Amino acid sequence: MYDRILLPTDGSDGTKTAVEQAIIHAKTYDAELHILHVIDQSAVELTTPAAEGMPMDVIHDQLDEQGQSLVEEVAAQATAASVPTTTEIVEYGQPHKEIQTYANEQGVDLVVLGTHGRSGLNRHLLGSVAEKVIRSAEVPVLAVQLETDE
Repeated sequence: MYDRILLPTDGSDGTKTAVEQAIIHAKTYDAELHILHVIDQSAVELTTPAAEGMPMDVIHDQLDEQGQSLVEEVAAQATAASVPTTTEIVEYGQPHKEIQTYANEQGVDLVVLGTHGRSGLNRHLLGSVAEKVIRSAEVPVLAVQLETDE
């Protein structure tokens, strides 16, 4: 049913459940798991003034390293479960748009992503990548409630 499953991940707390579900689905359908990390360009622009004079190329290098480390960590979990992976890091952009573009370009059959499940004012202030992906996706999306400490 699924040949290529996309797991977009931002490394936020609680993503363990989304990673587990993506690996379970990939194993169940003998599918390749694509792991995607998008560096949110608007967030970089907003936080840059707070970087206390750190050169932009240093900030980009640190974000790239963090993203690559995150992708490799998830890939290692998939490999341990005997799931073939394709890892990718998208340099910068709007996460929901980059997820959609990647899914279309790679012929992804299913997107598995975590959601914080925010509602009301928090959702409007913080936005919801999951909601935007669900609304714009051309393939099925499995939204997994992220674990919280609350």
